[in-house]
Amino acid sequence: MTRSTLVAATAALALLSGCASIRSAVSPPPQGTPSGRAGFLVYPVGALRFEAPAAWRTSGSPQHLQLEAPDGAARLEISTPEASFSDEKTCLTDADAVMRRAASLEHARRHATRFANVPALTVEGDEGGWHVWAWAACDGGQQYQVFFTARSPATPDALEAYRTLLATARVGGQA
Repeated sequence: MTRSTLVAATAALALLSGCASIRSAVSPPPQGTPSGRAGFLVYPVGALRFEAPAAWRTSGSPQHLQLEAPDGAARLEISTPEASFSDEKTCLTDADAVMRRAASLEHARRHATRFANVPALTVEGDEGGWHVWAWAACDGGQQYQVFFTARSPATPDALEAYRTLLATARVGGQA
């Protein structure tokens, strides 16, 4: 990832995290466990479980996991705010504010959805040659902020990782 695209991706992530402070524990990132599907591992962030390519580099912490494709053409970041919200309604209200800030992307589309089998809001758009998908999902008062970006046009490997994320992400239970 070039410096300018990394700056753009980081700026988009900053939009996602908004005013919610993101945990930055000193502990190492979670290690993926075999998913049963060749080339993919299951990763946890809080109660969220999802599959991602085994070849992607990991960094971060158990509450702010970052994965990057070996060719630098795609990146996935999942974070949880420092404190949980009192209930799902308050969490979704904050998620709406987070997604409004992320809607400043070019060609942005924002709407309510479900992510990982829980209520969520999403934004999809473009930023400096990259396509961005973002979600703020709420499991009761726990919010998950998910940011997936791929160089545009997305490579087949990046699209497979995106589709796998959507198909396998679950809060509670197994991915």
